[in-house]
Amino acid sequence: MTDRSSTKDSMKIVHVTSAGSYTYGAVMSMMTLAKAQIAAGDDVQFETWKGRNFGAELRDLGYRAHEVKVRTKIDLLAILQMRRWFRQQQFDIVHTHLSTSSINGCLAARFAKIPSVATVHGMSSKWSFIFADHMIGVSQGVCDHVVSQGVPRAKTTAVYNGVDVPSGVMSIQGARKAFNLPEQATIFGTVARLTSMKGIDTGLAAFKILAEKVPGSHYVLVGNGDGEPTYRQWASDHNLQDRVHFLGYQSNVFNPLAAMDLFLFPSLKEAMGISVVEALAMGLPVVSTNVGGLPEVVTPEVGCLVPPNDYQAMAEQALIALAQPNLGPAARGRAESLFSVDAMRNGTRDVYQALVRR
Repeated sequence: MTDRSSTKDSMKIVHVTSAGSYTYGAVMSMMTLAKAQIAAGDDVQFETWKGRNFGAELRDLGYRAHEVKVRTKIDLLAILQMRRWFRQQQFDIVHTHLSTSSINGCLAARFAKIPSVATVHGMSSKWSFIFADHMIGVSQGVCDHVVSQGVPRAKTTAVYNGVDVPSGVMSIQGARKAFNLPEQATIFGTVARLTSMKGIDTGLAAFKILAEKVPGSHYVLVGNGDGEPTYRQWASDHNLQDRVHFLGYQSNVFNPLAAMDLFLFPSLKEAMGISVVEALAMGLPVVSTNVGGLPEVVTPEVGCLVPPNDYQAMAEQALIALAQPNLGPAARGRAESLFSVDAMRNGTRDVYQALVRR
């Protein structure tokens, strides 16, 4: 196989994912990376699972996506088919995302004698990623988690997910008008799946306190999930149905973020918290739970960390944060310096190059 990367700056990369659609946070991060790689001159393709929508979505957007039928967690026939295609395409790097993708994709890469990288997007078991030549954790907390399971530290590298704020984001006035929010109110917000694991009940309980302390304030929930009927009922039971707004899934999350004054993130388990980084990039102070990789994202100059399930502490710290106008500019600066797309691409490329040289 030709060693393209030893003779030129560009690399030929295949991203392998079992995702069914764009709506996964891990998939959005993968696409942010892939777009940056393409913009930098790399040759990027995708391997997706036959029978799912994502391959067609990618092709509709102009990307090259090859499909393979994968029937089980470890599918030998699919592995052999991927091996053949990887060798035909002469990829320099196989980069996998999500567990089933990483098991099958990294085994296929081994058989094809191509270096493989698996991004670990969550606090996952090492077993889904052990066939990778190297693991990228989306935070140091993720790397520590797999190391605690026996993975050699030298086999892991932390690379934060990058966030690229698109042009044309609404102004605060435009966003509030678009989402039927009062223009002069204090707006708290959360972007997350509406499930118990994201601590939505804690966010709502914290807002109940905030609603009493900050007259006319509102709480915006962006996302969908099976807990939505329960949370809507809670708002009604506490006479907050006119002040708690359920905006559902938003393909451009920056527009509802533009309407907010402060970001609450009550999650119980989080590898990094890409929505927290998106909030920082929009200049929002953040009050978050102290779990997983979140302490690497939220520092005292941009917000505060509180224990999980502690709605009183979340409300208290939100009131303190509102009184500190310096937090917003610091939040934007932190996002631009540590969580940029360039930093994500460069950190990933360093891993690639080390593997290819080895």
